[in-house]
Amino acid sequence: MRTTKIIFIFSIALLSALSLSAHPPEKHSRTVESSGPVPTGMVLPNLKGPHPWSDKPVLDDPSRFHIAIMTDRTGGHRPGVWMQAVEGLNLLRPDFVMSVGDLIEGYTEDESRVQKEWKEFLGFIDRLQMRFFFVAGNHDVTNPMMHKVWREHFGPEWYSFDYKGVHFICLCSEDPNFRIGDEQLAWLKQDLNKSRDARWTLVFLHKPLWFISERYQSFGIFDKTQWPAVEKLLHGRKHTVFAGHSHHYAQFHRNGATYYQLATTGGGSRLRGVPYGEFDHIMWLTMEPEGPYVVNLLLDGIVPGDRVSETKLAQFRNFLRDAKVEVAPILLRPDEGLKQGQIDIRLINGFDRPVRVTGRIEGLPLRGLSQQPIDLTLSAAQGKTDQLSIGIAFNESIPVADLGSTFFRGRVETDGDDPLKADVAIPVVIDRRYACPDAQGDVVLDGRAEDWRKLNHSLPDAPLIVGPEGSWQGRGDADVAFDFSKDEKNLYFFAQVADDEIVPGDQIVLFLDARPIADRSREPGFGIGFYRVSFPAAAFEGRRTLVSGADEKTECNVVVSRQDRGYSIEASIPAEILTDRQGKGWHSFQASVLLEDVDEQGQSPSRLIWRGTREVHRSNSGYGHFLAPPKNREDR
Repeated sequence: MRTTKIIFIFSIALLSALSLSAHPPEKHSRTVESSGPVPTGMVLPNLKGPHPWSDKPVLDDPSRFHIAIMTDRTGGHRPGVWMQAVEGLNLLRPDFVMSVGDLIEGYTEDESRVQKEWKEFLGFIDRLQMRFFFVAGNHDVTNPMMHKVWREHFGPEWYSFDYKGVHFICLCSEDPNFRIGDEQLAWLKQDLNKSRDARWTLVFLHKPLWFISERYQSFGIFDKTQWPAVEKLLHGRKHTVFAGHSHHYAQFHRNGATYYQLATTGGGSRLRGVPYGEFDHIMWLTMEPEGPYVVNLLLDGIVPGDRVSETKLAQFRNFLRDAKVEVAPILLRPDEGLKQGQIDIRLINGFDRPVRVTGRIEGLPLRGLSQQPIDLTLSAAQGKTDQLSIGIAFNESIPVADLGSTFFRGRVETDGDDPLKADVAIPVVIDRRYACPDAQGDVVLDGRAEDWRKLNHSLPDAPLIVGPEGSWQGRGDADVAFDFSKDEKNLYFFAQVADDEIVPGDQIVLFLDARPIADRSREPGFGIGFYRVSFPAAAFEGRRTLVSGADEKTECNVVVSRQDRGYSIEASIPAEILTDRQGKGWHSFQASVLLEDVDEQGQSPSRLIWRGTREVHRSNSGYGHFLAPPKNREDR
């Protein structure tokens, strides 16, 4: 605790210096004759000649005040961070504290759990030595029951107040989700009319509705937020807007005003630092006659309000996007281990300045390992590429299962002054490879296994099971075998399910990542080009929808055929999902199959995963790699 106090005392000293430096410079003099008027309450000695203080003003304007703003605590909260911030604020002594929501985890229909979470949070607020103003986030008012609980504890979900001539407005962005409702909008119009003489207006809400509204409009989707109507009401008056929700900090300029999207005060975050806009902080606002001065108090220092502007954040994102580091995979036959091989690393610099990469390969087993070189460096000018090959060898063949923790860990940075830097940890894929052969003749979707050669893939003897413990009794209970094939127009999928009893809820879910292998390795999460589609056991012939990130959708043809003790699925998926991203000579895709088996109607299903993790719905980690025939793919 002693260390925390030292940090915040140091921070307030820096904050004072920052506030002083924010004013226009004045000529420095050290004589009494040039001194300005002595402020009320300060008595200076009557010295002749030089004096040991500057002639800058004392910041004692009676309209000046300081407030703090706390942001998202939840959405994957990390215990202790919020209370660390509370203890710091008790040292900093703001006039009061504002919030932008997501104060409890919520997202439940269990009212007793919600009450328990609020009781815990209110215990934190009891430790705060100054007033705290609540703003509702999506975690706080997830459903009607939680709205009711909010009103029981805190009354209205939107409200306003005034302090020293400044008008404070607290809105609810969950009215309902991602929206300012009609009643709230009417209230806001009336409220702003009443406060037209305010010297400044500060607006607080949880979700950055301006950004969401712009995304709706850019995608040609109906904008339900009603944020443009809010901006119209605010237009022409001096105002500043504060929001949270995204767990990424950025400053925006909209509607003739400054908007802030705060990061976290203990919420889920990768905490990669200021350039990423990912840090735990308290925003400190000093209200001056000419408007608010904003800085960010990290728990170990201060970040000025414009340190991560929208422009700077866009530049850093372009750097992350355009300075690409790719690590080619080593894909082995299913029965093969690795005794020697080569890891190829490539730097593709599409950024607007030279880029350098330094790093090492980590995680290889040490049993007789030799590697050359050890320390790795690549550099490329704008628009150029650099590549490096690392030879590895072992005294004995290493099973694939022992190679799954191999990473290239390094730093990517630009040359020159004020370099941009990013740390990277890229998995080195050393895995089995599976074939996606050419289809033999024309494929007719009829659900008949006879049209296929041997189905080469089935559940392992001990599959990963997600669901009720003991609900799967082995292959006699439920099992699946499947395979893929291809032609120029389609990717074909066939699955044969053995099931002792078919009930509603039985189904196969196919996960398919069609992105280039470098993109799949760099970002394993569900996004554009990463599809999932479910095939219920009910007999069916027609079309199913593959859904990708950002609601990208592709239709596939499917036949589901019922048998005495199971069912089969045969589907044709347009090859465009691969060729649009990898070209006609596409290399490979990743896939996994999830078998959902329900033994009794109404029971939660057993979820049997062919390959992958418990995050199979959201991550391609552990999926199988299916390669096109050599004549089709463009191997590096």
